[in-house]
Formats: sequence, structure tokens, C-alpha cells
Amino acid sequence: MKKLVITGLMTGMMVAGVATAQEKASWTDSIKASGDARFRFQNTSEDGKEDRERWRFRGRVKLKAKVNDQVKAEIRLVTNAGDPISDNITMGGIGEPFDDANVVMDRANFTWTPVEPLSLKFGKMGQPWVAVNDLVMSGDASPEGIALNAKLGMESATLVGHAGAFVLKERKADDETTLYTGQIAAKFGGKTYVMIGGTVYAYDKIEGYEPLSANNNSTMTIGEGDDAMDVIANEFMLVEGFAEVGIDMATPVKIGAQYLVNTEANDDDTAYLGYASIKLPAGFSAGYQYRHLEKDSTFSGLAESTDFGNAGVDLKGHVPYVKYAISKNFSVKAQYAVGQKGIDDGKDVETLKIDLACKF
Repeated sequence: MKKLVITGLMTGMMVAGVATAQEKASWTDSIKASGDARFRFQNTSEDGKEDRERWRFRGRVKLKAKVNDQVKAEIRLVTNAGDPISDNITMGGIGEPFDDANVVMDRANFTWTPVEPLSLKFGKMGQPWVAVNDLVMSGDASPEGIALNAKLGMESATLVGHAGAFVLKERKADDETTLYTGQIAAKFGGKTYVMIGGTVYAYDKIEGYEPLSANNNSTMTIGEGDDAMDVIANEFMLVEGFAEVGIDMATPVKIGAQYLVNTEANDDDTAYLGYASIKLPAGFSAGYQYRHLEKDSTFSGLAESTDFGNAGVDLKGHVPYVKYAISKNFSVKAQYAVGQKGIDDGKDVETLKIDLACKF
């Protein structure tokens, strides 16, 4: 009897173990992990200032999970020093010597696809619209809100639609600062393709309010004496047009452009960017962009600012780069931005970045 009980218990444990292993395998199969780590040497030279050299690093880890056939979730952790548009940490610039770096959650969202081709995304997310480059805002900016996306594939074309509502600043005693977005884009072809599209970025409750973050847009002073304060002088209704061409050949080439107008600004309302890249033999690739952003062409609180002395707007300049794949998922990249901080009467700025990065 004792042997029978023990045998039964052992058999039950084995069955439970197999079931648990199967459940674990099923659970792990539904979650995918990825990430990257990067070391950067950066030197910035600006007229009237001492050259600044920095060693910087960035780390990111992302988890994506299939909840069920209709729902997927995403979480990402990144290094960050409190900047919504940069995940770089400057070595020696955190606090105490060798102090630990801050890690924050810059993605926490789920996507529900009730019926193809429509999907709804909720939470803090990567930019849910087509962004061929970073003229409108930094690629590190992670919007918070709701996005509706549709993607319709046909024989020789793909149509994309997007609408979104996002919160930039919640106020207890006043209305929130928000961003509403809408986009239509089309891609024709396969590996060789042409893509065109247009986007509207409608900010609300920025004009007349204090800057939400580091600001280079136009301001005005309201109040007098001790009550005087500087506030943003314009609202932002951004209308973007973009186009990109990809050519599949022995050395694949990509060429594109963005054009942006802030219809709410009275002046200094236009920005444009052109870019090109090529994949070369032996693991090399190269690229170039020219960017020109007038002072109120886009909301500077989210604008890309690391290339020209932290000036996200009111700048123009050239940004060439060359990249080499040392081995699989391990590369080095050198970029040299040269331009002007202040379009009309600005200062010359040069920024050298050398990145050593790995992905996993």
C-alpha cells in the first residue's frame, strides 16, 4: 500500500511537472525580450563657449508579450537623466562619483486589434505614426495617450491611417496641454518603393502658458513687476508632408524629405529636412541630412536637440555619418554635425559623435 501511495505521488508529481513545463514553455514563447547598449564619445564646439567633451552611455531593455490573439503588450526600461527626448547618461554627470544611473519606464502600453486592419494602442508608447526622420520631434520622445491605426495592404501598395490623442501636461486647476494627431500615408512597391504622406500635429494649451521644458520657441511677457512671467507666444498647428524613395540594388539607397509648417505662427513658421543613405559592401553604410528649422516651426520641448548645442529649433546645418558593422549586432558609427545655432545671426556649432553599440 505504501509503495502504491509513493508511486502514485511520484507519478502525480511527474505529470504536474510536465504540465508545468508545458505551461512555462507556452508562457515564455509568448514573451520576446530585446535591447541595446551604447557608448558614445561626444564633443561639441560652439562659438563663444569652451569646447565640451562628454562620455555618455545608454541602455534599453524591451519586453513584448502576446496576451491573446487580439491583444499585445509592451514594456521598455531605459537609462534616463530626466530628459523626455534623450536617454543618454553623461558619465560623471549623475551625482556622486560612480553613482548609479536612473532607469525609467518609457514604454508601457497594450495594443488591441478588435478587427483587422484596425488597432487601438493605449498607454505610453513609441511614436504610433510614420516618422521617416526626426524633423517634427526627437525619436526618443514617447507619447502618452491613445492611438488608432489602420493598415491596409493591397497587391502593390500599402495604405496607412492614424489618429491619436495625447496628454503633455495635466493641470489640477486648468485644462491639460494636449496633442492631437492625424496621418494618411501610402507606400507603393516592394523592396524598391515610393512612400508619401501627410500628418497634422495639433497642440492645444501651449500659447499663453509657461514653457513645459527647455524652450527655444518665441515667448512673450505677461503681468508686471513681481507677477511678470514669460509664456509661449504661439500655439502649434503643424502640417507635415513627407516622401521617401527606396531603391533595391547591390548598394541599396534611400532618399527622402520632410516639410513642416506651423499654421498658428505669424513668422518663423517653416522647417524642412532632406536625407539620403546607402548600404555599402563589407559592412559599411553612410548617410547625410540637411535640416533647417525656424524658431516656431515646431514645439521645441520635443524637438531633436543633441546635434546643434541643445537648440531644437532656430538652426540649420549638415549632418553626415558613416557606420561600420564590426560583427553581427555590433557596430561603430561616426557622425559630424556642422551648422548654425540661430538662423539669422547665430553661432557656428560643430558636434562630433562616435558611437559603439550592440543589440540583443
